[in-house]
Amino acid sequence: MASFGAKNPRFAPIETEPTGTLPTYGEIVTVGSLIKADRSIQYASGKLYANDELAESVDEFVSGAVAMETDDLEDEVAVSIYGAEVASKEVHYKAGQTAPLGGLTYYKVLMRKGVKFFKGYFYPRVKAVMGNDTAQSKSDSITFGTESTTFTLFRCKSDDWCITETFPATEESAVIAWCDSKLGKTEP
Repeated sequence: MASFGAKNPRFAPIETEPTGTLPTYGEIVTVGSLIKADRSIQYASGKLYANDELAESVDEFVSGAVAMETDDLEDEVAVSIYGAEVASKEVHYKAGQTAPLGGLTYYKVLMRKGVKFFKGYFYPRVKAVMGNDTAQSKSDSITFGTESTTFTLFRCKSDDWCITETFPATEESAVIAWCDSKLGKTEP
């Protein structure tokens, strides 16, 4: 399988976390236009050797992260994902602020054996951490700057940490609707 595209990163803050089910969410925001999303997972691992051979092995999800790069991050989005505050049109990032837990979705464009399709990704419980910022003077060539955010992945109360679904290449609108539905948006 080869991937060659990714789109539509969306976040919504968690409103409720009922035991044994997925969370419910508040207002959905688009994080920006997706440049890339790199997922890394941490596992708790253990191995038991008996009679000079591996007898048991276990790898359990502990946490993970999606390092996301977007073309822009509007002030309203920073307020939603980082917990920043707005006062007189100024966005204030304070040391004691806590980013809200929320849900994160996006989708990838994939190809398998010459057939293109879409795969939606839903992370039901994440927390955003602001990335570093770089400013550069322009010279005889232009280098674009981007925004980076790392979303820490948590297991939610249903025990899910990631849910995916695959859609045919003719159904891009269906994968977008699926992503939004996971964050609680229903079609009119």
